[in-house]
Amino acid sequence: MNMEAHPEQGDHGQDQDLVLLRAAIRLNTRLLATTFAVIFGLTLLLITYASLYRGLPDTGQYLNLLGVFLPGYEVSHTGAWIGMAYGMLIGAAFAVLFYRVYALGMEAQVQRFSESSNAVDQPTDAAFFIDGKFLGMAVGSVIAAGLMITTNWLVLRGTAGESVHAMLLVNYLPGYSVSFIGSIIGAVELFVVVYLLSLIFSGVYNRLASARPGYNR
Repeated sequence: MNMEAHPEQGDHGQDQDLVLLRAAIRLNTRLLATTFAVIFGLTLLLITYASLYRGLPDTGQYLNLLGVFLPGYEVSHTGAWIGMAYGMLIGAAFAVLFYRVYALGMEAQVQRFSESSNAVDQPTDAAFFIDGKFLGMAVGSVIAAGLMITTNWLVLRGTAGESVHAMLLVNYLPGYSVSFIGSIIGAVELFVVVYLLSLIFSGVYNRLASARPGYNR
């Protein structure tokens, strides 16, 4: 393809880049969802069986608390497989939410790269930087949503007053409580903290990436 002789092909090339990127995002979403589903599911299955066969009086004491959030789960042979199913669903859902939100920043990077001269003259200088805003939105959304869902599940089950462990979060999230309003306050606080940490992380990573030998802005 001769982009200099036919400028209009540059736009066509950009379109192709975006089409390929979107196809890659769809594929990666499925792969990431499958990977997280397997990891979460097998992890819960294995730690349940490990707890089951420890043979101690307090076997599964803490794992059984998951039954508050996952109806039907308990430290037993049947509960282990129920837990695996829950783990797969939760892992896949969180992976899709995280990746789809983070991928929003990739398209803008591809467009900027395709429009720059480096895309033609110096293809080896290409680098994907981490967009701290989208990373913060992705990770923050997942964690905040998890807190809201689990807290309100306790409320719906009518066990909010018995959720001693959940109440401990008030020590780290001022204003949080095991209630609908409390879950919103806690979720907002978690989102802000994760968002700020993501900006710091991405800033450090991008500086290191741009400082590598052979990279030119």
